[in-house]
Amino acid sequence: MFYSSLTKKQRKTRLWQFDPSVFQPGPRARFLERHIIGRARSLGKYTLYALAFSYPVALVSLGIIFGGLVFWSAFAGSVGLMWLIIRKAGYARNFANWGVGNRRFLGLFGAFGIVLGFFYGLISVREWVFPIFGGVLIIALILGVRLSSEK
Repeated sequence: MFYSSLTKKQRKTRLWQFDPSVFQPGPRARFLERHIIGRARSLGKYTLYALAFSYPVALVSLGIIFGGLVFWSAFAGSVGLMWLIIRKAGYARNFANWGVGNRRFLGLFGAFGIVLGFFYGLISVREWVFPIFGGVLIIALILGVRLSSEK
């Protein structure tokens, strides 16, 4: 008696009932599946890992060697390519309701200003920039802990 032919009353899951079609062997793998596809997937996986780890280094190297115009155009092109791949693969619906909001968007400008100040400090203030930023971070940590503990 197959599991699919059971009536609703008998369809309650019991440990001694099983579907015997699960234990039947599937079709035999062809030559291409046995010898080429498995190796190609393995090579593709390691290539994807190598690209993912070398992407930031290559992007920054392009910017250092050829300048900001090449860096920003390569960055915009890679973001556009990722957007196209996500959209054509059908994963765009997963990001449909991700509203960034005005507060977070303005936070990006604040973060950009902080990073800009850090690098300007590295250039002009040099050895004092690390103690200054360390002190600012410690003050922010103390204030953050104090404000979160009051709630």
